[in-house]
Amino acid sequence: MGVVTVLSKFILLGLGSAQIIKDPLVKVVRDFDAEIAAALPAPQRYSLTKWPEEDIHRRGMPSDVAWRGSVYEPGSRFYCGDDFSIYNATFDDCPEPWLVGHCAKAKMDREASMNLLARLPSGARAAISDLLVAAFDEGLIVQHFKQNSALFGGDFLPADTIKMLAAVMYHGYPGIPMDEFINAVAADTCVADEPAANNLRRDGTYGRAIESGLTVAVYLKINAQPPLDASCMRNQLDVLQPILNRLWDAKTGCPNKVAPKLIRHKGILFPNGLGELGSDPVSGAKPTEVTQWDKYEGVPDYCWALAQRKRSDGRVYCTADRLDVFNVTYSDCIDQDPWAICRCNDAQQSVDTMVEKFGRVPAGLRSRVRHLIAFEDKTPGGLHVSPWNIIAVFGNVKDSVYMHESSHCTDRDFYKSEAFLKAKDLDTCWPSDYSKSSDRELFAETGVAYLYDNSGKRLLERGYDPSCLANGLKALGEHAGSEFQKGSQCFKREPNSKIVFPEDEEVATAAGNLRAAKIDADLDGNFEIETFA
Repeated sequence: MGVVTVLSKFILLGLGSAQIIKDPLVKVVRDFDAEIAAALPAPQRYSLTKWPEEDIHRRGMPSDVAWRGSVYEPGSRFYCGDDFSIYNATFDDCPEPWLVGHCAKAKMDREASMNLLARLPSGARAAISDLLVAAFDEGLIVQHFKQNSALFGGDFLPADTIKMLAAVMYHGYPGIPMDEFINAVAADTCVADEPAANNLRRDGTYGRAIESGLTVAVYLKINAQPPLDASCMRNQLDVLQPILNRLWDAKTGCPNKVAPKLIRHKGILFPNGLGELGSDPVSGAKPTEVTQWDKYEGVPDYCWALAQRKRSDGRVYCTADRLDVFNVTYSDCIDQDPWAICRCNDAQQSVDTMVEKFGRVPAGLRSRVRHLIAFEDKTPGGLHVSPWNIIAVFGNVKDSVYMHESSHCTDRDFYKSEAFLKAKDLDTCWPSDYSKSSDRELFAETGVAYLYDNSGKRLLERGYDPSCLANGLKALGEHAGSEFQKGSQCFKREPNSKIVFPEDEEVATAAGNLRAAKIDADLDGNFEIETFA
């Protein structure tokens, strides 16, 4: 049976940069499933109140694509149509109801679905904000956890209630103190299972170690005499068990119940993504000079930091001998310092393409970007690192990706502002499907739409009516509209990051020293790779 895993792709600086070798406590924690299922509490009593159809449209639902697809999108693999129901599930031990979506076409029936919640004690159940059991492709399984929301499709087992609990505890409330857990792993000789050990060894990520560790903590808690010596991960359990106990042993009443976040359904202005606007590209600035750095001149620190990130197969994104740097001066910014643009020499996008596409970002917005770097990748994507204001492109991306990532650089937390959030509530459409993923991404996608609308050819002239997005466009315009305008003025940028000399014998010899590139502790950027089909 195939398994489909839906994950947000995050790279955390410092967590994926080195191999971490630990033994596994057991082969897989799923081997505990039968014993966990037998020891879980009996299902708590509950009552269900079905939402009227008008409430679904009026009140909205969680933002995950599976909820929306279940109701509104006949082409979605989750589509359920008239067989989909939303319930308020109220348990005897807690006055606040849980939000549960269930498709009658789903592999698992409503009772089995409800037991995912009903067999948890009230305090642990309180960590689940909403549960969706959806229709899904025959023979496949999906289990997806985002913050405190849970999605199941296909078959699942009673013990999956613990997998759900562990995942939401890690991804949402109450959260796991990462520094403490990392130190605990360093002090221990093992982690929970082989998948956790493999992830640490391959790319230095701790998520599986946390989720599997929480499963071990539950197993030890609910079995009176567990035949398991977990002393090799004692420090990890010392971090995880108190957090678990606070939920599991909480008194009834659910004082810390996590409420679901509901979003009303709205249409999408650009259903195929904003990249489709690139078929009629905006005019851009031309380069007046492009000069390649010699290897002995080093590389910008931020470029080198991104180049040394590891892919899922353990390879770095770019080695020192393949990383090239160019100074680029544009015709609309000849009185300013040139941009230092970096490129791994196997990147799909050539230097000329990078320079051309970046030149289509208006000068004011372009001035917010400190560095640009391009990497090879099979999947087109973009990345912005805050607060560095370096942007990266992966694979063969469209103009809109350069514009989107540049827009992040001028956000400056405006996406959190009352003005922007009010505009979001007033608008009757989203710019793109991706813009629904977070307010930060909504700002960046609105920025791309605003840029095209102010490029000398309005969106209406391009065949799109942006009136449904008028409030968001207006709010962005008042925040930073002048930077997105055609003919905007460049300004003095933040200085380039410091020059470093990668620890590469050939490069170091040419440079006449052996200085190694290191990332300053205060440059702890947040990395999020965004994929664009």
